[in-house]
Amino acid sequence: MLKSLVVFLCGALIGGLIGWKVPALGQTPAKEQVKAEDAKIDLNALNSDVARLKSITPSNSHIMEDVSFHYSNLWFAGQKKNWPLAMFYYNETRNHIRWLLAKSPTTKTPEGEVVNLQGIFDGLDTSSLPMLKKSIEDKSIDEFTSTYKLMLDGCYSCHKSAGRLYLRLVIPTSPPQSIISYSPETK
Repeated sequence: MLKSLVVFLCGALIGGLIGWKVPALGQTPAKEQVKAEDAKIDLNALNSDVARLKSITPSNSHIMEDVSFHYSNLWFAGQKKNWPLAMFYYNETRNHIRWLLAKSPTTKTPEGEVVNLQGIFDGLDTSSLPMLKKSIEDKSIDEFTSTYKLMLDGCYSCHKSAGRLYLRLVIPTSPPQSIISYSPETK
């Protein structure tokens, strides 16, 4: 009798657990119904969030102004032979260009022709940019100066391809800001 009672209780316990965990055939559990309703709400919220993000995403010119800032600072850090600072500005320049490409891998010329910015950058990223990086790593002011100028020419070739010939780049004559010391000596 005791043995039958134990078998019965074990069967009831197992059956109760299965019945509790597995819904009746053809029925959607209440939790899944709520999730489906939430997904509809989330889709609307997602669309709203995407529209908001599109409205506050910086323009290409804003991102390129950041590139200009970092690339100008790179010049002054290199001229002062502050190689760690130069490497910082090199990386910032490259990362901001990559940010632009993540946002807009192509652009249109004023005539409406599509320009593959990613392709142009890929060319620079395997030629001028590594040469500039190596000049910083080698701490060679002569190589730095020539590869910096070479990179300016590469940037201008992109501007020309995009139909923006008026964006002619030159060696900066004054630092873009005065709060950073370009001197390699820290105090």
